Amino acid sequence: MEVSNAIESRRAIKEYDAEHRMTEAEIEKLMSQAMRAPTAWNIQNWRFVLVRDPEQRKKIRAAAWDQAQLTDASLLVVLTADLKAWEKDPVRYWRNTPQSVQDCILPAMAQFYRGNEQMQRDEGMRSCGMAAMTLMLAAQDMGYQSCPMDGFDFDEVGAHYQSARRSWHCDVRCYW
Repeated sequence: MEVSNAIESRRAIKEYDAEHRMTEAEIEKLMSQAMRAPTAWNIQNWRFVLVRDPEQRKKIRAAAWDQAQLTDASLLVVLTADLKAWEKDPVRYWRNTPQSVQDCILPAMAQFYRGNEQMQRDEGMRSCGMAAMTLMLAAQDMGYQSCPMDGFDFDEVGAHYQSARRSWHCDVRCYW
């Protein structure tokens, strides 16, 4: 599918076949495409969290005004941002560039973000927005419909994610 066709045919769909599940190959392809979303300074601060455990999805649905797409969609991707990605081994983002470029970019990146929490948050929001659109267009290209959503208790959904990570109870896979 051409990008223009994906853009023109994509719609925010709220009803899904609850019995359908994407294959592992489809998920890998989708996530591989989504991870190509651009980010400023190439810091790749988006985080894709795939929530596949039905019980966790039910808990998240309860925190989201009982929106059915959380349990019925083939795949639930929670998109978050690592606001401190810029300072975590930043050379990894630029390792394939000449040293002279690294010597210029890395200090400038640190100067841009250090002590500026608003900029870090804004950058996380921009990056996640571009990642979400990339994810939705990739899904459309694969023949899947999707929908962005809000309308949930951010703190409660975050607490479920943190709880799942601590206990390793559910199938939560992260991409970054």
